[in-house]
Amino acid sequence: WRWFTSWQLVQRCLHICGPLAGLFQWYTILFIGLGSLLIRTFYDIVVFEYLKYDFLNAGEFIDEPDFIPGLSPEEHAALHISPWLRIFALGAPVAGVLAGVVITQHVSALVMAGVRRKKMAGDRLPWKASDQENIVLLVIAMPLVFILMAVRAEIRSLAVMTGSAWLPYHGQDPPAKSWEEVKSLELATYTTDLEVANFFQYVTIFAFGRLCVYYLQDAPTEYRKALKLAGLQGVYLYVFFGAFRAIGNLAIALLGENEKESRKAAAAAVLRDKVMTQVGPVFTVATLLCVYNMLILGSMSDIKKHLGSANLKFQGVRALVLISQIQIQVLMGLCVGSPLYQAAEKLPAKYQDEIHSWHFSPYRAQLMHASLLCYECLLVVLFNRCVWSSKTDYMKVAQARELSEDGSDVDVDQKLPALQQRLLVEKV
Repeated sequence: WRWFTSWQLVQRCLHICGPLAGLFQWYTILFIGLGSLLIRTFYDIVVFEYLKYDFLNAGEFIDEPDFIPGLSPEEHAALHISPWLRIFALGAPVAGVLAGVVITQHVSALVMAGVRRKKMAGDRLPWKASDQENIVLLVIAMPLVFILMAVRAEIRSLAVMTGSAWLPYHGQDPPAKSWEEVKSLELATYTTDLEVANFFQYVTIFAFGRLCVYYLQDAPTEYRKALKLAGLQGVYLYVFFGAFRAIGNLAIALLGENEKESRKAAAAAVLRDKVMTQVGPVFTVATLLCVYNMLILGSMSDIKKHLGSANLKFQGVRALVLISQIQIQVLMGLCVGSPLYQAAEKLPAKYQDEIHSWHFSPYRAQLMHASLLCYECLLVVLFNRCVWSSKTDYMKVAQARELSEDGSDVDVDQKLPALQQRLLVEKV
């Protein structure tokens, strides 16, 4: 729809509606769709976790005797949600919704500021965003996808840890699926939710790189083309391998959700052990090259003139991806049974009581990770609200575009000398 509404003729038709033209722009439709999904997700949490289960104080299904057949005492203990973790997890969706409200206000402020500037410049299509404005709106709006996916991932984790995922099969004799199958499916969906969030953030990083190139339009054509194709190779490489890794992890989660299907499980194992392990080192190099690439671009005067501290804005764009990748590894490293825990068990006897009193399980790590992402999204959104000022004109120049007689777009700035001369004559 964004591509379709970039046509001048389509925008002229939409602007016949006057102020209502803003309702048919891509950014409005995007926010209506994502906002509806976020509200629907938060509604599920309010109805079930907050009200029906009394903020998870009414007792968890998994604590009922024989609710899940064959559940071992060790796994039951690993699935237990501690009081502090319960409070932390139940507050996370609220943080996600607040972040969504901040994003909506931020985008609205940017759009309305742009509309006012265009009206003052005499643009007859004030609701039509320029290429630069489209990218800025995309960069600011995409954390909303991350928030939505993080909240949905938390729902999946809570469904496993409370045992509510087993409700459709409780009482069946025999149950249509085993607990292991149900749990694997929920955790696979947890992984896919977060990988989808990561994928969209890589798209946002790519868009930010393109935005930097837009601000180099004053350079000669030959140099501009070279910057476009070669100057962003670090960013392109980072985005390519990041997106590849996200898609690969998504495929592993989908293929491995049912361990009974041996072919899919074997394919998942090959993809995980033979392919994804090779991507890691390359991705690390791509990350360093991307950071170096953006340091060079961010120091260019044309980019500074429009973006100010481009590197500061870029760190905000890629923060969620870095947090999502590193945080889960750190949390899993703190779990019982991890290599770090096993190394700690070899410490002198005086530390053993503290070590064996540690009961942080992988299930708790996953719930903690999804919950933390909601709070971190709020921090990133507030950071973006500060560094991406709505008072800044992110267009290269104020462009009031007209349709020429042959139907092609004409930049009014090309006619600026003639317009200035006409205004001067009229003033005299």
